[in-house]
Amino acid sequence: MKNINIRYTFVLIAFYIFGCSDELLDKSPQDVLSPDTFYQNETEVNMGLVGIYENIKEYETPIHWFQFDFMSDDAYCHHAWQGSQEFGSWSQNSSSWAAGAKWARAFQLIVRANTFLENLAEAPVSDEVKVQMEAEARFLRAYMYGDLIHFYGDVPLILEVQTLDEAYVARTAKSEVLTAVLADLDYAAENLPLSYSSEDVGRATKGAALGYKAKYLLYNEKWSEAAAAAKEVMDLGEYELYSDYEGMFLEENENNVEVIFDIQYMQDLNAQPWPSSALSFGEWPTPNISVDLINAYYMTNGLPIDDAGSGYDAQDPYTDRDPRLDASIVLPGRDLGLGRTMIPATDEVITGVRPRKYADLSNTNRNNCGINTIKMRYADILLMRAEALIEAGELTQEVYDLIDAVRQRVNMPTVESVEGTGLTADELTAIVRHERRVEFPIEGLRYADMLRWQDESLVHNVIGYNKSKLSDPSSTATWEFEEVNAATRSFDANKGWLWPIPQDEMQNNSSLTQNPGY
Repeated sequence: MKNINIRYTFVLIAFYIFGCSDELLDKSPQDVLSPDTFYQNETEVNMGLVGIYENIKEYETPIHWFQFDFMSDDAYCHHAWQGSQEFGSWSQNSSSWAAGAKWARAFQLIVRANTFLENLAEAPVSDEVKVQMEAEARFLRAYMYGDLIHFYGDVPLILEVQTLDEAYVARTAKSEVLTAVLADLDYAAENLPLSYSSEDVGRATKGAALGYKAKYLLYNEKWSEAAAAAKEVMDLGEYELYSDYEGMFLEENENNVEVIFDIQYMQDLNAQPWPSSALSFGEWPTPNISVDLINAYYMTNGLPIDDAGSGYDAQDPYTDRDPRLDASIVLPGRDLGLGRTMIPATDEVITGVRPRKYADLSNTNRNNCGINTIKMRYADILLMRAEALIEAGELTQEVYDLIDAVRQRVNMPTVESVEGTGLTADELTAIVRHERRVEFPIEGLRYADMLRWQDESLVHNVIGYNKSKLSDPSSTATWEFEEVNAATRSFDANKGWLWPIPQDEMQNNSSLTQNPGY
């Protein structure tokens, strides 16, 4: 996919340079590629499809994927201009930049997909090519609509190219949009390959279509169907848990056996958009990790730190902890890359803790980060199936096995050996929710989980360390780990769990209605 992106860019430049005409009355647009003269061969059709994939990167750019973690109870960004602060404190309104950016870029991709599908139907390419490319475009459209309804609820369902007169569309019921999403994903799953050759890695696969089908069914409480879709991914035999949890997020290990769908980047040629995760996490005071997240990690004996038998020492807080803690977070006193040590008193992050995952800490050129963003991986499939089975009332041994597999990848004890057997649905729900939190921090999933669980207890103040007591780099043994409130958050029940329909969209389209509380 990286190679395709490069070729796509070069061809667009060529069209721009050589596309001028001496005919001043030629009405074909000269600054963009026109559908009237494009889609004339398989190369051009493929370029159109790659343009939709490129839109995913644009979708991630206005409000970067990691900002959603900053909205959650896992992390925080105290720079208001980055868009996450107000959503994390439930103080957003219909003019909030992040809501408008997410909506606009989502529908930009949908319009591109619809335009592509209309032109693909008449393109002079083989039926085999048409079927696969239609499947890819429909997957991308479903990817976007499934996300939109999770954040906004009812949204306009647009599945065809519109004229200007047809543009003023009302919101469609969430259930009807979900039906369209599932239809697109079913078509994609039926017609996409299991994998690609190296130059096409990054395109949607059968596993990605089934994985997102499981996700959107789970998000919409279709428990049995979600469990079945996740099982289909497992039965493909294409994926497994990657042995090195920390290494999974390093550039040298990208496209490993756990990755189901990701956004592809490459240093120098196709780097992450500004600001990259390397810049945001390794240099800026953007990425405040909440101490509440640190406290969520169990001891290596499988017990929570507040259990009397856990062996936890509040003044030696990182010894004998779940290995995912050190793998995901730059803890006080730990290596910060490039010869630096994380000293909270001299670091601008207000909680005193930074993320390690995706931080690319050894990269000396922060604006040239080539780490792929993993959007779905196999551990998510296992935990989604476990959650769906629990919610469906199927409290079988398989639920334990699924959670155990994720834990044991990092040598954490099984559920049976710590929490026991014969557990209730509520007990297993708490276990799987905890496992999701410590498995997926800084992956853009926690906030979406909060929205679907609708657990108000998860909206609380940001906890940090008293940084003044974590200051002397030559004597870390004398540090005192005192927890303090770093920022205030409270849930607004009037707004509930939905984002606002952007105000400028409401002004431009009188057919739209607003969500409650805005």
